[in-house]
Amino acid sequence: MLEVLSNPGRFFEEKIKEEIDFKPPYAVIGAVTLLTLINAFILMRELMENLFSDAPNIAQLIVITLGLIGTMVSVTVAWLLISGLFYVISWSLAGQGKFARVLEYVAYGFLPFIFSSAISMVLLISMCLFSDFSMNDPLAIEKAMLKSPYMILSNAVSIIFVLWAANIWVFAMIHSRGLAVKNALITVGLPLIVYLIYLFYTLYQAISPF
Repeated sequence: MLEVLSNPGRFFEEKIKEEIDFKPPYAVIGAVTLLTLINAFILMRELMENLFSDAPNIAQLIVITLGLIGTMVSVTVAWLLISGLFYVISWSLAGQGKFARVLEYVAYGFLPFIFSSAISMVLLISMCLFSDFSMNDPLAIEKAMLKSPYMILSNAVSIIFVLWAANIWVFAMIHSRGLAVKNALITVGLPLIVYLIYLFYTLYQAISPF
């Protein structure tokens, strides 16, 4: 499975000869979900300690639990949404193939996010340990976190790994939908450009002096 990270073309070329198997994709999505949950817990715990330290423990627990449930669902929703977008766009470009195959292949593109989430976890822990967020203003805390050098580095790392994932998805679309390289680039590139604009805007806000 790790071959998809370095040689996605060959990986999917061999994979297309096999029956659809969701066990590896579930493992990938599960790993990304777990790491995302850990990162969300680190952030929410820091916020709770600074903003709601006087709130009852049960109230803090409810807020954290609801936040973690939302985070857990978001990874699966992202997987389904990305797969759906790729399927629809590739359909408009005369793509052929089952949605189940697209869903399977798109999951492999989440593999780089395991590494980026692990790096983000280290950066978030460092931010919480070495930064002072003892403020009562939620907006002030949000701004301080956004402009933290640890968060800036985390956002920069995310951009690199998103591009890595996109490279995998291009080959996934070539083999799962029978697309030419140009059409596969269009299929992946259209949603990617929108997301990259958001990431670069977030990074710009973080490094902006205002």
